[in-house]
Amino acid sequence: MRVVPKHRRMIIGSRVFKVFEYQKPFIPDVSDDNPILCALFSDIRFEFYIAGGRQINIWNAKNGKPIRCLKNCVDSDITAMALDKEHRQLIVGSHLGKLKVFDILSGVCTNVLESHSEENGEISFIGYGDDDQSIITAAWDRTVKIHKDDRDE
Repeated sequence: MRVVPKHRRMIIGSRVFKVFEYQKPFIPDVSDDNPILCALFSDIRFEFYIAGGRQINIWNAKNGKPIRCLKNCVDSDITAMALDKEHRQLIVGSHLGKLKVFDILSGVCTNVLESHSEENGEISFIGYGDDDQSIITAAWDRTVKIHKDDRDE
């Protein structure tokens, strides 16, 4: 999946490629005027997670309908996202270096991770270590942090 904000298009490929053009929001509860900053696809849940501004819209990949919207997830624009091993949690990073973990079904913030520098710590990468349940983050403050996904503790 690839987003081309300049041309307001989303390109999705599997066995075939499809190009979706978007204009203005058509359902105010699940869309907004912010450009798409990052997007994920869950092949377990068959859902798309699309971040624009400070919110995440969740869409059903089978029928193309909106499922829910997580509004005001963080205090600044979302710059990176990742899913955990079971695709039950969504890890979100922001422009100001903040990191939060959300339960996908309820939309509740379940964990706040140690932040990167607020001055120049924009999150550029989030990765999930499957077997050891670690969350790896990198930011523009030239640091890489390894966090423990301690939801079970």
